[in-house]
Amino acid sequence: MEKPDRPYGGRSVAERRASRRERLLAAGLELFGTLGFAKTTIPMLCNASGVTARHFYEEFPSREVLLRAIFDDLAESTHNIVRDSLRATDRPVRERLMASNRAYYTFLTVDPRRARIYAIECLGVSPELEAHRREVRERSVRQLTRAQQWHESPEVSTDLDSRLVALGLADAAVALLAEWVLAEGKPSVEKLAETLTMFWMRTLRLERLDAR
Repeated sequence: MEKPDRPYGGRSVAERRASRRERLLAAGLELFGTLGFAKTTIPMLCNASGVTARHFYEEFPSREVLLRAIFDDLAESTHNIVRDSLRATDRPVRERLMASNRAYYTFLTVDPRRARIYAIECLGVSPELEAHRREVRERSVRQLTRAQQWHESPEVSTDLDSRLVALGLADAAVALLAEWVLAEGKPSVEKLAETLTMFWMRTLRLERLDAR
């Protein structure tokens, strides 16, 4: 272990650890997003990042913890992008949803490594990661739904289990992203956004709000 606050090469211990962590995250994005999680070893991650195995384990107890950290970064970014695009409350509901879904898929597909990790590599790794992944998506979708207050409108159906609706819509979004990753003829971002918007509008019966 490094001694705290002992400068080396002009950088503090905290700065060196932060640099190693960022390099490991970058190496994980590259290797998990190209070779895949199952084919990526810790020696490969260390070689790509220029970090020793000892220092790897100081930052991340396992490959799975590194994968989870990358997933969390992607999830936070997508949540913020979608939230920001939904803030134009003067626009019709469908337009806001279309803008948010377009922003979601644009961010994840502009770098195919992001899309592969988010939609493919994080699935089925372990029960713990699966539970975490679903929890993050459920929380994000429900927060965004509450922020728009669609569920408070008497014209929107309230006879559905909000948790199941949130999970269903979130899983639909990821399933469409997985199709983009795996399909030879990739659907366009616009087509992905249109399809997910249709799911939202019909599931929550939001057409009535736009018809006012």
